[in-house]
Amino acid sequence: MQATRKSRFNFNISLIYRQLHRNTKQLFTLLLCLSALPAVAVDSPIFYKIEYQQQRAYLLGSIHIGQANFYPLAQHIESAFNQSDALAVEADITQGNMAALLQQYGGLSPDIAADVDHTRKEYCQRNQAMCQAIAPYAPWLQSTQISVNRFAALGYSAEQGVDAYFTANIKDKALIELESIEFQFELISSFSDATQIQMLDDAINASDAEMLDLIHAWRQGDAKALAQIMEAQAGESDEFLEKLLWQRNHSMTHKIIELLQNKAQKQLFIVVGAGHIVGQQAIPDLLKQQGATVTRCTLFQC
Repeated sequence: MQATRKSRFNFNISLIYRQLHRNTKQLFTLLLCLSALPAVAVDSPIFYKIEYQQQRAYLLGSIHIGQANFYPLAQHIESAFNQSDALAVEADITQGNMAALLQQYGGLSPDIAADVDHTRKEYCQRNQAMCQAIAPYAPWLQSTQISVNRFAALGYSAEQGVDAYFTANIKDKALIELESIEFQFELISSFSDATQIQMLDDAINASDAEMLDLIHAWRQGDAKALAQIMEAQAGESDEFLEKLLWQRNHSMTHKIIELLQNKAQKQLFIVVGAGHIVGQQAIPDLLKQQGATVTRCTLFQC
């Protein structure tokens, strides 16, 4: 498997896009579709048990895209979810004023409009209708939409993503945010113009093979491969690792510890983008530093 820097948001900030799809007619389904591999019974995404101060939680690394045949997930994951009384996700997509957030964080700056047009010129010659629809938006939004346009034919949708699957089956469980939609908008829109333009270029030029590598690594629970992909995605941008991953890993770890200390739930089931639980400053390692016992779970042992 070759590491790639393409398609930066395979693991992260993807909940935003599902909500945008529901609330804006101009936008397409805004989530990166990753592969055409069939689901198989031996899929084993990275999954941890967390024990802290007599409290228990489970932590699943997700992708925010899928197909119906992804589910149910492996028995040990489904069982842990069914026995939990609360679901914690990065953000609750039902919250937030999407129109206001788009206006505040999603618009295209006139200062970089020419660079955006140049970056997507060749692509838009073949996809004029979509490019016209996304033209008013910032490069970080455009990059995701173009990725979707390239891969939607594979049959993947945000509505079948891992987060959506568990949220749809929440029943009487509490739903807890580790962050918020507004936080995610503010974060990603704060990226430099150069980083956002590179994101757009990556979305246009990512190869199918690179995306297949990523989805294969997720399905196999290959933490090393996932970490290599995430680090390669960062390229020369310190913002990607520092702001999108590491800073958020620390803040989400703090929130998880706080939830366990409060003991309001008997058992938490936590779903975050897989990029947050692999590589440097990963959430499982940060939890260990806070005194938690963290165990990698498989179908046969947890």
